[in-house]
Amino acid sequence: MTSEEIVKKVKTDQGEAIHSSEVNLGDSVLFVGPERIHDIAEYLKNDPDLNFDYLSNITGVDYLNEEREPRFEVVYELHSIEKNHSIRIRVGLDEEDPTIPTVSDLWKGAHYPERELFDMFGFNVEGHSNLSRLIMPEEWEGNPLRKDYPLTIEDVTFSHNREFKQDLVKSKPPTR
Repeated sequence: MTSEEIVKKVKTDQGEAIHSSEVNLGDSVLFVGPERIHDIAEYLKNDPDLNFDYLSNITGVDYLNEEREPRFEVVYELHSIEKNHSIRIRVGLDEEDPTIPTVSDLWKGAHYPERELFDMFGFNVEGHSNLSRLIMPEEWEGNPLRKDYPLTIEDVTFSHNREFKQDLVKSKPPTR
């Protein structure tokens, strides 16, 4: 199936759930609301003509300071190993309540990327069996991949090699 055929089939079968769609640089892309992502994901996995049996990636995006709404997006990359085609699903999330249902019941490979969404972006993944920090320590405050997260919280002094720096300043460059 070509990317155009995939988009056409999904829109025909699931039209009311699809906000919009496109084929961008040969890739099928669907735009779906968070309330329908699980239904669409289940359809894409179980439809015999599509058979998206492999979830290769889930990532979050923060569009802070961009001329677009909503601020956040979750992006899913699905592939069919048997059919050799792929699709991208983009789900916009509300800034005040960035909540999305889990798809880990469909693809076990979603388990850790969804925890990363929680940990690094602060997205609530409803229905996840173990929604806890994955990378940052449990006592960590904030979500480091949000664009409004401060880059540094405390002043950093680089005094560990002070003697070496002083030696460099005292030495003269070699002459030729």
